[in-house]
Amino acid sequence: MASPGLTILKDLARRRWWRLSIGLAALVAVDLAQLYVPRLIKFAVDQLTSGSATARSLLILGLGVLGLAALMAVLRIIWRPLLFGYARAAERDFRGRLFDKIQGMHVGYLSEQPPGELMARATNDLNNIRMAAGMGLVAGIDGFFMGLAALGFMLYISPLLTLLAILPMPAVVLLTRVQSRRMHQSYTDVQESFSAITEQVREALSGIRLIKAYGLAGQELGRLARHGQRHLRLNMGLAKVLGLFFPLMALFTNLSLAVVLAVGGPMAVFGDITAGDFVAFSAYLNMLTWPMMALGWVTSLMQRAKASLQRVDEILEARPQVSDPASPLAIPSGRALDLEVRDLSFAYPGETRRALKNISLHLPAGGRAALVGRIASGKSTLLNMLTRLYEPPPGAVFLGGVDVRDLRQADLRSQVALVTQEAFLFSATLRANLTLGKPEASDDELWAALAAAGMEQEARELPQGLESQLGEKGHSLSGGQRQRLALARALLLDPPILLLDDPLSAVDTETEGRILAGLGRERQGKSTLMVSHRLASVAFADRIFVLDQGRLAEEGDHRSLMALGGVYHALFAEQALLAELEE
Repeated sequence: MASPGLTILKDLARRRWWRLSIGLAALVAVDLAQLYVPRLIKFAVDQLTSGSATARSLLILGLGVLGLAALMAVLRIIWRPLLFGYARAAERDFRGRLFDKIQGMHVGYLSEQPPGELMARATNDLNNIRMAAGMGLVAGIDGFFMGLAALGFMLYISPLLTLLAILPMPAVVLLTRVQSRRMHQSYTDVQESFSAITEQVREALSGIRLIKAYGLAGQELGRLARHGQRHLRLNMGLAKVLGLFFPLMALFTNLSLAVVLAVGGPMAVFGDITAGDFVAFSAYLNMLTWPMMALGWVTSLMQRAKASLQRVDEILEARPQVSDPASPLAIPSGRALDLEVRDLSFAYPGETRRALKNISLHLPAGGRAALVGRIASGKSTLLNMLTRLYEPPPGAVFLGGVDVRDLRQADLRSQVALVTQEAFLFSATLRANLTLGKPEASDDELWAALAAAGMEQEARELPQGLESQLGEKGHSLSGGQRQRLALARALLLDPPILLLDDPLSAVDTETEGRILAGLGRERQGKSTLMVSHRLASVAFADRIFVLDQGRLAEEGDHRSLMALGGVYHALFAEQALLAELEE
């Protein structure tokens, strides 16, 4: 299978072929102009040594060199934005594809991939690819044409001297092949080390409050120092490889210059070539040195880019476990929607123990239900199944009688909104956080949603009201305020089905009861399924589903479950006893 990264580069090259063609033509024209300068110098030297030089002839040759320099300047102005622009456009396309791919991956993938690792691939690795697509492309083509043309001029001056001058060149090719393999592995190790450092720094900055609270600054500094020492050690290993590569390249190319001085000097003295030819030949040999050096540099860039491209391809080639069907069905319109779970069993990838075992339940249209159980009984997992954050088995979850696997994810989530216990807010204004799913919402709608979530008064007391900046992850608000703001964000959408995964755990019991009572009035005719660890808060529900170790142990209303004397009764009694002890 073709590399997705190479496909991006090829597709972009096809779209910008005319720009690349003009840029490459200008680049080659610069090389040709540059190669003709030694010819003009040869004519000047030959005229001076033969005594035939005149002020006029030297002025003409000088103006010729000046004209070629001006031409090269203009051509460089042309090719630089065209060729380097391709590299920048490639970086843009890679970044867009990576971001789109990461957003489309299932939740499990994002849990397994540290954000710092993904950030390193989207920054440092893309920079390596850009350098190869820009400077690597330019230096490679420039060195190729410059080398061929310089070699042609050298052969024209003296085939024998050219043959002697290029004798060390095979050693350069052999050295490049041997060292390139070592460079590739070294670059891969360095990039992985950089990813580890990025993740550690991101994690430390995200958890800075915890680090300060527990006095962990020294410990975190020690972790960073260990990562830094490893990164330094790997970079020093790479530096040794490059430190051997480039000096040996220079050694072999300077051997050629020594041969020219040893053989070409006497040839010029005895008249086999003119003094001007000797000067021009030396200039062309110097120009040939650049392609040899460029070969090493381009090899370094390409090996670095190859390692980075492999790391980027790992993301682009990843397959999401949750994807839209080829022929999605439409959600039934014109009637209220119900949710049904039929014999659902589920185990997380790589796990043998099932998190859910043969769950069957029904949330009727307009119903108010609750999902309760001890910690790790499968409540959050079940809610993730209902919204396809994790993929349920076929024929297990139905919305309005349609298997959710047959629906587009966007269509499903436009009807079923999930509010999690972790209230994530962006570093933006209160308004921006509220209107994520409904940008066109009016101020009246925003205040109504805030009122329903019990957050209106506190929002009005903020310095700029709806325009108040909340800071990173909303840290200017308390935990309870963040949760209520997240709830208001979902209420603003007014979805047919609302799933609440313990969204008020950081709110006191009295406030939670008041908000839930208000929700009952606000969502008349719409379905609500709520998870809560406070059983007293969900006693209002028409139906309560009790999970125990991944199974549906009991279901019924509060009164019937208490009369049953089973798991629900035991949980309620425990919480009542704890409440008495706290009082």
